[in-house]
Amino acid sequence: MSDTLDDITRTDESIQVDGVLVRPLPVLHVVHHPDADVVGRRVVLEPGAELRLGRGDDALGPGGLEDPRLSREHASIAWLGSGVVVRDLDSRNGLWHNGQRVQQARLGPGDVVGIGGILLLLGYGPAELPAVQGASLVGRSAALLHAVAELDAVARRDTTVLIVGETGTGKELAARELHARSGRRGAFVALNCGAISSAVLQDELFGHVKGAFTGAAGGRSGLVGAAEGGTLFLDEIGDAPPELQVALLRLLQEKEVRAVGSDAVRTVDVRFVAATWRDLDQAVASGGFRRDLAARLRRWTVRLPSLRERREDIPRLAAHLAARHAGGDVTLSRAVMLRLLLHRWPDNVRELEAVIERLLVTAPGRSPVPEPSWLADTVGVGHRSAPGGSPAFGPSPAASTPERPDGPTLRRLLGELGGNVQELSTRLGVSRNTLYKWFRKHEIDPAGFR
Repeated sequence: MSDTLDDITRTDESIQVDGVLVRPLPVLHVVHHPDADVVGRRVVLEPGAELRLGRGDDALGPGGLEDPRLSREHASIAWLGSGVVVRDLDSRNGLWHNGQRVQQARLGPGDVVGIGGILLLLGYGPAELPAVQGASLVGRSAALLHAVAELDAVARRDTTVLIVGETGTGKELAARELHARSGRRGAFVALNCGAISSAVLQDELFGHVKGAFTGAAGGRSGLVGAAEGGTLFLDEIGDAPPELQVALLRLLQEKEVRAVGSDAVRTVDVRFVAATWRDLDQAVASGGFRRDLAARLRRWTVRLPSLRERREDIPRLAAHLAARHAGGDVTLSRAVMLRLLLHRWPDNVRELEAVIERLLVTAPGRSPVPEPSWLADTVGVGHRSAPGGSPAFGPSPAASTPERPDGPTLRRLLGELGGNVQELSTRLGVSRNTLYKWFRKHEIDPAGFR
């Protein structure tokens, strides 16, 4: 964990709020509560101030601490020079940190505190959230709202946009959001760049005229023509074969098409939005992707956060997905929510949806949904387990001083995490300050792994 107050404020990258870069602050998010209306509240911690949590207090807003399982003086959380610390105030039902009962613990990003029937998650973000209205993407985390603000800023321009993010983060949803905000009256048309065959490439993109080949009894506009006046979404652009890369480069440069079998060239009014989970810089360096096409695509880049980076959105997402599959409102038990909050979600929202759907199948009509026996195995990957099998994410308060990894191990971990220093800090249970000392010793530049 961080060793100084200044380090704590740099736990995450700076965040843009209404065009201004701000340094993130520790924020407590209510992620489970007996009263569903309280879920989603956030409390910004003040340096040196102690937030006392007890039954009937207003530290979490009106009704936020109205839980009979809470003691009058239950716990306190403070942002001190050594980090964010939570401690039990001799409560009747105890204090829980990532599923373990504790007397005191130092909290890291993504850690979950349990008091009574309430779960609180520690995140980092601005004091005020970006002012973004009407987003169809589900969530109110600072990380997601920042991405939506980026989409909004470029929506009404014709600029080509590249949306990057891990698999399952909702890149097509973001592209549709961009189209909806663009004001363009044409259709949103999606092309899976990794699935198109070179044999039908020209016809799929540009269409054909009547008689262009045997069996061409009529003309066809192609995907570009179908997107006239609208948006052509180039999904999985990092998987595009060389022939498609050449065709797309010319299309983006000239915005002209020629149907198969025709000599006529026509200009099209199409907005191009691409998406990929791949690192295009690495693909260019390895010769798998054209440098000039990458440059064309990256006129404006929007990065979607992983689910690990916006854990505070998990309750809202889970409720949304459960309602979709159940056809009505469904609540999840505290035990289920704790499991969901502590999982690493390598496949992000897509994986969360699969788990929610299975939960509803195995507990039809039950609300709150109880924790089934299979859940610990399904969402337990990536955890350090607490005594008795309880899930634990991040450093345990009783953990010993971590061993210092050697240079090759640090390089391997950075490669696995795409150069994300904060993720590595969380995994190893050390401060970013400590990590950078190790990097200097082994002459490692984490930027080279991004």
